[in-house]
Amino acid sequence: MILTSLPTWAFWLIIGVSIFVGVSLLFGLWIIFETARRVYLHTLSKKHAGGWGRVCSAPNNPEQVKMWDDGLAYMAQFAKQKHDVQIENDGLKLYGEFYDFGSKKTALFLAGRCECLIYSYFYAKPYKESGYNLLFIDPRSHGLSEGKLSTVGIKESTDVLAWMKYIAKEFNQESFALHCVCVGGAAGLLAITNKDNPGLVERITIDGAFTNFKESYRRHYVDLGHKIFPVFHLIWMWFRIYTGVSAMESNPEKCLSTLELPVLFIHSKNDKYSVPENAEKMFNNCPSAKKQIVWFSEGTHSHIRNNATEKYDQAIKDFLTLK
Repeated sequence: MILTSLPTWAFWLIIGVSIFVGVSLLFGLWIIFETARRVYLHTLSKKHAGGWGRVCSAPNNPEQVKMWDDGLAYMAQFAKQKHDVQIENDGLKLYGEFYDFGSKKTALFLAGRCECLIYSYFYAKPYKESGYNLLFIDPRSHGLSEGKLSTVGIKESTDVLAWMKYIAKEFNQESFALHCVCVGGAAGLLAITNKDNPGLVERITIDGAFTNFKESYRRHYVDLGHKIFPVFHLIWMWFRIYTGVSAMESNPEKCLSTLELPVLFIHSKNDKYSVPENAEKMFNNCPSAKKQIVWFSEGTHSHIRNNATEKYDQAIKDFLTLK
């Protein structure tokens, strides 16, 4: 009744303003949702052909480049022992390298997000010197392996199981030690706590363990100067839409709460993303009777060994001989 009593020009002015406000709100919501989608795709998917390839992931970071070059130099001497290997899991062709030194046990390296198998060369020395064969793998959507999306350890954990079963059969391997860095820790822990785990893992090392991936990602996100609300929360909606799984399934804290295998935590007191207090909490809550934690005063997230190589390698060797 009020609108019908207004002059025609006022009636249409109100209608026009209402439409403008409604469209503006819808456009604003679209911007927020689309920004979240783009952030998700930028950080958790292969952005273009060759993205996440067999290249150094941080060519402008001198420390990362040094780790890359040192790893390449170390593994170059074992070219004759290398076997290029391939499996298929979850409809994806996955690629790796197996170095056969005549042992019945293998060290399997699980790298962090954005890293191909070459990155893991850097961590091989203490395992080689302790009598292990070496298995380096390109995670799905990384290196030569197929796929476009990272599921931050969730679906990758089934790839880990498939790799162990294949290597055990094809190369007559009896056991595995897992060396996991960052997201690789989630993949490894989800694999060995999976109901389909074939029981081949004898022990696991986790460098830079985080409680759950969303928490670690949030710390990265804030460190880059972004505001948490509202885009951050919508990223995980897009994660679920694209991958079909919830990011909260990438939860090392939950896996560790039931772990009984020997486990070594390697952690830096300078880690801003997998913070020390959370690592200590997970260590204390882990029921394994054979657990160790080794603290380092230097080294950023995933760069601990580069800052204290001898101590890092000795911690690995001591753990591998733990009875």
